[in-house]
Amino acid sequence: MSHHIYHTRGIILGSTALGESNRFYKIFTEELGLIAGTAQSVREGKSKLRYTLQDYSLVTADLVRGKEVWRIISAGAWQPLDIIKSDEARMKLFARFCALLSRLLQGEGRDQELFDEIMRVADFLENTRVPQELELSFETLAALRVLVHLGYVNPEGYEDFWGHDAYTLGGLEKFESMRLKAIPQINEALTASHL
Repeated sequence: MSHHIYHTRGIILGSTALGESNRFYKIFTEELGLIAGTAQSVREGKSKLRYTLQDYSLVTADLVRGKEVWRIISAGAWQPLDIIKSDEARMKLFARFCALLSRLLQGEGRDQELFDEIMRVADFLENTRVPQELELSFETLAALRVLVHLGYVNPEGYEDFWGHDAYTLGGLEKFESMRLKAIPQINEALTASHL
């Protein structure tokens, strides 16, 4: 019996060891939404996937649906994010964003708009070093935009921050005055979501 192979781009939100040599992944994919998948023998030194399937990486993946989880049968680097991964401050911001996504996203289902939002965050961090004094504005804005997209927060009052060009240093400076208003709404949404 042959299995259909799904080819999709995605971001690895996190992973955990599984058995002696396998690994379990949470990947938000462009075609399927959030999936749980395993890669066989990926922790072995000879594994070709070992260096591709790293947390917080943008990958292309070939997937086969298993009984309970997806199986990752091959993968390649899509965008390397070399600058993010070589800069501790950028990596910290990106990892925290991925952790938020991992907490909030539930189940499969294509969501192109959210996938595009994730790519905007990745592109911004890859191309821009966020000054330390604007890091909280960046994290708050990114969380707010995701929560609005998922329906947890009312966007009223934040209309200036919904465009595709919201992630700029000027935009973050402008958002700084809104940050203290947004934080309680974000915390309330996170509590109400039970996630």
